[in-house]
Amino acid sequence: MKSKYNVTVFLFLIIFWLILSPLLNIQSILIGSIASILIVFYARDIAFTNKEIPKYSLKNLVIYVKFVLRLLVEIVKANIEVALIVLNPKLPLSQCFIKVPLKINNDIVKVIYGNAVTLTPGTLTVDVEEDGFLIHALTKDAADGMTDSIIEHYCTKMDDIRD
Repeated sequence: MKSKYNVTVFLFLIIFWLILSPLLNIQSILIGSIASILIVFYARDIAFTNKEIPKYSLKNLVIYVKFVLRLLVEIVKANIEVALIVLNPKLPLSQCFIKVPLKINNDIVKVIYGNAVTLTPGTLTVDVEEDGFLIHALTKDAADGMTDSIIEHYCTKMDDIRD
């Protein structure tokens, strides 16, 4: 299992290298192969367990794609809101912390949710606890929008996939 995993990672890395490489000559392939082998060797103990790896299916892929698209929409909306706050001469800030109660069992999905919140301008994941996330928001409206958010909805769907 471990060697099959290493070969798979090596193949993905070398293919990625060849896609990004401007020249396809023996030197480029050799450098890419050496770099890929070193990465596989260095990361051999960082392999995910079967519980952490998502079950691949078309339905799950649709959930991931919808999540990424929705996250991009939320990032654009939050950028506009933060720009309006910054451009307002009164600078209407009402910074606050909010604890978002969220029961996600999978550590990878917790990281995805925390990063999604942090990627969205105006919010920052400060702490991850067993029963939720501590989030800092620039405005009270942004803080109120964190509970039952669409990002939370998709993350709980991703967490359910792994069960």
